[in-house]
Amino acid sequence: MPLTTRRCYHRWLAKAMLLALLVITPTLIITPTAWACTISPSTSANFGSVSSFAIASTPQDTSAQPHAGAVCQGSVLGLAVVSDQWIRATLSSANQGELVNTASGDAIPFRIFALASENEEIFLNTTYNYFNAVLIDLLGLIGGQNVELPMEFRTQPTANVAAGTYTDTLTVNWNWRICNLGALVCLSYRTGSGTNTITINLTVTPDCAIQAPDLDFGSAPLVAGFDPVTQTIDITCTKGSDYSVGLSDGQQPAASLRRMENNGHYLEYQLYKGPTGSERWGNAGSERRASSAADTNPGTPSGVTSQGFTYRGEILPGQNTPPAGTYTDMIVVDVIF
Repeated sequence: MPLTTRRCYHRWLAKAMLLALLVITPTLIITPTAWACTISPSTSANFGSVSSFAIASTPQDTSAQPHAGAVCQGSVLGLAVVSDQWIRATLSSANQGELVNTASGDAIPFRIFALASENEEIFLNTTYNYFNAVLIDLLGLIGGQNVELPMEFRTQPTANVAAGTYTDTLTVNWNWRICNLGALVCLSYRTGSGTNTITINLTVTPDCAIQAPDLDFGSAPLVAGFDPVTQTIDITCTKGSDYSVGLSDGQQPAASLRRMENNGHYLEYQLYKGPTGSERWGNAGSERRASSAADTNPGTPSGVTSQGFTYRGEILPGQNTPPAGTYTDMIVVDVIF
């Protein structure tokens, strides 16, 4: 081949390569990113362990961890095109918005928020758009950065539930349309959908409210002058939580004797089960009293009605009368589930 022919061939090849580069480069610029949101198959939210009395009186709060199930790349455009963009979540509940204890059948209703502090409530079976005027700045959903979408949960006070584990499972259907390229107007969008579940747990622990009035024997010049005194301890415990109640031996016992004290002098006394009984009420073994044998409302606790345990206090006869003065002791009432 002549030399002039070879030079002509090389110049043609260079032009062809340059043409290929000019065609490919614009294509890479305008191709939209393939994803906008990454959906985790499952996340969870745990209220922890809460007493039944706290559940009845105070709303409990927790968050989905590590997030609501979606991590989304924000829009390159902001408020100017809010109506044309969305990150939508539609929630359904296995228990219709209640945490349920399958053993007792009791339920604790709860509410759902996109951001609890802003009171952005999400209702079941109703589409909620995270890409809204309240949240896009708070969450950072403009500028193209990745954002973990939050979800908050709050219980509603429930008067009377049994101890145990309460659960619900939410299914979240996600759908998004987010601007990927543009300046004053959007030139391309990232769209997609996905589904994840959120498992919610709460453990209710048993608790009791105890009303134990002081016991006052009055006054007398001699030990023989003190009459027995009856008193009742009222206990209200978590629904379905059987228990036993005991009385300590006081602050200065001597063997099985309870003693009140005044400046190193003692006055012996005893506490007996029931208004007329002679069986010592203590805090160990058979000396304890069961909820099933309460003097009033015996049986398994209802969680609402108190159970009464009556006892008889007696200054023990046969002891020498100590010096005059005020004699005191302190008894601890304990409940074991």
